[in-house]
Amino acid sequence: MEWDSIFKFSSFDVKHVKIPDEDHRPVSVQLERKRDAALLCHRCGSEMSQRRSFQRCQAEDLEILGRKVVLRFRRIKGKCTKCKKVRLEHVDFMSPQNPKMTARLAFLLFKFCEVAPVSRMAEIVSRPAMSLWRNDLLLLQHQLEHYEIPDVSEISVDEVYARAHHSEEENRSDRFFTVIVNVKTSRVIWVEESRRKEALDRFFRRIGPEKCALIEAVATDEHDDYISSMAEHCPNAVHVLDRFHVSRHLEEAVNDTRKMLIKMLPQKNLRKLAAGKHRYIFLKRDSSRTSEEKNHMAQVMKDNEAFTKLELIKERLLSIYDAADEEEGAQIFLEVEKWAKESGFPPIKKLCVKLRRKWQYIANYFLKRITTAKSEGINNVIKTLKRRAYGFKNMDYFKLKIMQVCGMLSTRYMSLNGQWTAEGLRLIKEGR
Repeated sequence: MEWDSIFKFSSFDVKHVKIPDEDHRPVSVQLERKRDAALLCHRCGSEMSQRRSFQRCQAEDLEILGRKVVLRFRRIKGKCTKCKKVRLEHVDFMSPQNPKMTARLAFLLFKFCEVAPVSRMAEIVSRPAMSLWRNDLLLLQHQLEHYEIPDVSEISVDEVYARAHHSEEENRSDRFFTVIVNVKTSRVIWVEESRRKEALDRFFRRIGPEKCALIEAVATDEHDDYISSMAEHCPNAVHVLDRFHVSRHLEEAVNDTRKMLIKMLPQKNLRKLAAGKHRYIFLKRDSSRTSEEKNHMAQVMKDNEAFTKLELIKERLLSIYDAADEEEGAQIFLEVEKWAKESGFPPIKKLCVKLRRKWQYIANYFLKRITTAKSEGINNVIKTLKRRAYGFKNMDYFKLKIMQVCGMLSTRYMSLNGQWTAEGLRLIKEGR
């Protein structure tokens, strides 16, 4: 067998291969350093002038036919011309993060942990979970060193709950992550700890004023800290208040009004039609209801005029986002405000006051029709990632896993040396 073709290294040749009879014992491959191989420092890559001694090393390599493989070799120590210190030589096939295994084995385990939790993968490959976790963390940190936040024109900013445990000095906002998503590619470009203003400030300072100037639109919820940070760092960007958060507030107001009307209903049979399992029908848009649900609403509105008014207000307010432009949307909102005052529904009146204060951010939707829908979808992926791992103790690792699973630290996009792969460039071009 031509062992040199299997263990093809630039600085070493195969001297001897020992295959034990026992299956549980690894295949031992003895390597010998080539005479003409360059002697380079493992720290700075400079040449080493003097050979001082050597170190006996071994590194685990990829398995062959189900048998573990261990490479054994001598690693020379020499005087580095640049560092002016005695250093070990650079060995091209060794993993810089884990000297006990080869780079190709470390990279393979890294790819495994990309699609499965470390604890499960440790069982499959029969390795200690802590060893796999450390390898995964170190390689993710190595990729992050070469990662550069791409230029973006439209971003979505949202928070996701990260952890329950906290210290006495922290408040609830410190237990969240601020997740920044590129709307066009639907990929996470950065994650910051906490949902304070300082978290988004750190992101804007990281990308710098030039890239901040390229941002044309930002979609967020009504979190005041995010609004303040945007006004400071991206004053020319259009801030869009997310339509789904507006719809959520409307659902809460409609539900509170429904509860209020139920208490006022004299007929017991009509109360049953508006409560219990039927309560969700009142929150749906009419276009999303089934024929059975439409007939149910028609019966409720026929017997009570107040429910008819509530349904008209809800449908009209939701139609704001169907308007052709800001002027038409503003006209619809004026009608809703008028109807809310005439109806005498306190929750609806309170909602209109809140939306009036935020109207400019709502109106910006007609300039840049973006939402935080991508962020909400990614938040579900993050929650699944956390449940799959039964939680994360190391928050830095959690952030890196988010950027790996939902972002561009994946091996599909980046190689270990920080270069974009051909597949990654194609996916970015296609907006995937």
